[in-house]
Amino acid sequence: MSRVASVFSGKGGVGKTTFILNLAGTLSNLKKKVLIVDTDLYNGGVAISLNKTPKKTIFNYSEEFKKKKIPDLMEYVIKYNEYISFIASPKCIKEADQIDFLAIESIIAEGNLLFDVILFDTNHVYNKFNEFLLKRMNKILYLVTNDSLDLKNSKNNLDMLWKDNKNVDVIMNYSIHFNREYFILYDIKNILQCNIDYTISNRFHNENIDNLTVKGEILTIHTQKLYDYKTFNLIANSLIK
Repeated sequence: MSRVASVFSGKGGVGKTTFILNLAGTLSNLKKKVLIVDTDLYNGGVAISLNKTPKKTIFNYSEEFKKKKIPDLMEYVIKYNEYISFIASPKCIKEADQIDFLAIESIIAEGNLLFDVILFDTNHVYNKFNEFLLKRMNKILYLVTNDSLDLKNSKNNLDMLWKDNKNVDVIMNYSIHFNREYFILYDIKNILQCNIDYTISNRFHNENIDNLTVKGEILTIHTQKLYDYKTFNLIANSLIK
């Protein structure tokens, strides 16, 4: 049975997709088969970030599922390399509104037999869909930045998440606002009323991220000499232990 995890946050632009791709890269270095499911239904960026053009998306899977059929998951999966595969987000807003909740459960059930880890990329809205999704996770990786609005929203989100899922890891991402130091770590812990489980340092900030996206490259696959590779490795091992 695979481990199922989701990356969530209190606002957009905190680096969820970059984080999840580099976590998948770390897992692939550990020879673990990973399925990324892009459930940022309205603004998904996994396919673009991996420089792949999907013929079928999660919308197509959902539509087949609605016909009371059990779709062959691998017909909707795009392989990135030997270990990393993904299911793309819908191509338009109209399609995003038609995703069946139960189709997600079907993806998890099928993926359990084929992959070691299933990672869900999400948007930052605590809506009915994300509430449904997050309740089905073995672990939630909550990404937060040193930003006042993000911290405010995160405090509210974390209070909600802890009611339904005790297995939440809080990850402080300094690589987004690497030149901002609004709050020291002590203040952040007091605002969130919790400990920080992992920290992505400002050294992970990459000025060439656009070039990597165009090439479809995942940083952690190509070099394990990153300052924060040890952190990604710790998170990856916490998922598969």
